[in-house]
Amino acid sequence: MRRQVRAADVVPVDADLPGSGWLAIDEGFGGDGGDGPGAVFDCVGPDFPDAAVVDSASSPHFVRSPATLVHGTGVRFDTEDHAVTAHLILSGSSFAECLGKSVSADLDAGRTDAEVLGVDLVETAYGYRVRFTGGDERGVRPVNLDVASLRIENAVGVLWCGDTPGSFGDDGLAHLLGCIRARTTGSRGNGSGFAPDS
Repeated sequence: MRRQVRAADVVPVDADLPGSGWLAIDEGFGGDGGDGPGAVFDCVGPDFPDAAVVDSASSPHFVRSPATLVHGTGVRFDTEDHAVTAHLILSGSSFAECLGKSVSADLDAGRTDAEVLGVDLVETAYGYRVRFTGGDERGVRPVNLDVASLRIENAVGVLWCGDTPGSFGDDGLAHLLGCIRARTTGSRGNGSGFAPDS
């Protein structure tokens, strides 16, 4: 009997991260667990099958100097149909925009003098990029938050990857998503019994 995919399987781990120089931290990312499963559920809307959630997990906040962030949340559902519904919601523009506004509001209310001046949303090859412009005593600069989702069997993962002034980018997201899939599915179709779905 094969092992079911868990929520923790679809969030990033150290070995999934591109390049080197990453630190895993969780201090300073909010007082109620940061932007883990709670932040996801706050942005999903009324059609999200939250009653069907059987497991959830979050990665640490992986940071790399000067200003790159990778974080992920995974959710496992009781049926594949519920996971499909959740994936459609979590890969949509409304979810990405809500999550981006939530993160930008956290920055605006944080322990910095930054002020969020505007929020924009653009579609990318792997999801959506939320771009919010912040200003502080050093001037105005963009912060880019790439949001992507993947589903493997009954589990759905959401990644948000931030950087400034550039973006984390499609190459970085392709690397992360590919590593999570390979790790979870037993290296892409090697007979492990896992099948990547989307």
